[in-house]
Amino acid sequence: MELFNSGSDVQKQKKKQAEKILDELVGGLMPTRTRIDFFKRMGAKGIKGTQQEKVRSKVVNTIKNEVENNELEPTTEAINQRIEEILNENSNIYEIQQKAETKKLIKKGEIEEKFGVDLTNKQWFQCSIEEVKYSTFTNQRVRNIDTAYVIINEDNFEIIKESVWLKSNMGTRKLFFYNITSLDFDARGKLHLSSSVIINTKSAEHIQLKFVTDDNFNLMNNAFESYLEKTHNPQQAVPIQQNISTTSDADELLKYAELYEKGLLTKEEFDAKKQQILNRDNIPLKEEYVNENEVELAPKFCPNCGAPVEKGSNFCTDCGNKL
Repeated sequence: MELFNSGSDVQKQKKKQAEKILDELVGGLMPTRTRIDFFKRMGAKGIKGTQQEKVRSKVVNTIKNEVENNELEPTTEAINQRIEEILNENSNIYEIQQKAETKKLIKKGEIEEKFGVDLTNKQWFQCSIEEVKYSTFTNQRVRNIDTAYVIINEDNFEIIKESVWLKSNMGTRKLFFYNITSLDFDARGKLHLSSSVIINTKSAEHIQLKFVTDDNFNLMNNAFESYLEKTHNPQQAVPIQQNISTTSDADELLKYAELYEKGLLTKEEFDAKKQQILNRDNIPLKEEYVNENEVELAPKFCPNCGAPVEKGSNFCTDCGNKL
């Protein structure tokens, strides 16, 4: 590209150097790889359509004038930085992001109303889901593709399916994390026309989500890994030092005896509590301690007739049953 035709030898050398760098960074009028990459670079800034050719011309002319006026050094780093500045000046990416956010809010309201779900404070995105099903007409396996809305919950992926053509509700499916073995991400490339996520389950089933961006996959993967971290690395239980004395055991037993006498505990409940206290593994309540300290445990009852039995008696005074 011949941009410069005048000036001293030094100026001419600078102009040739700038021309070469522009060819490497911007490309010419032919659809070369350099030109295509530069148009992608503009697209990432929100510069699209007919605006791209105008901005490209502006970049070339601005660099040309600034090098001619010695305002810009003809180095790759300096020219590339100046190109970035010009692209930022002509970028409407903020406006595009605002439109995208507005569009997503409108879509959110439509999904909530149509499917009866609440997406407030939830991470979600739209994609496509590919499933292999049996046809009701041919009874053969067929590949079916539906629109999918993926809601990321604490322990599952909730997938709402919508017919691509009829826009009707095709049902909801929940994939719980405990049943998922791995998430595989295939980026878009020569062998993949669209990026996709493969969800592998313990039942050897593979669920494929198509048109999933890197950011959306990261949302899924972060939620899944967070769940695994919580379930596979539970907090260590802090051992509690038990310091139960024989006196506290006796006091506790007397407390239940008083509740039994007042009719607040049944005989079965009282006997169960008494057995639990007497058979504690940590510091058992010894019979010697009870005898030495004259602890009154509780009145005995005849298992045959239920009449109260005096302490130390081996027979029931009412029915004569041996205790």
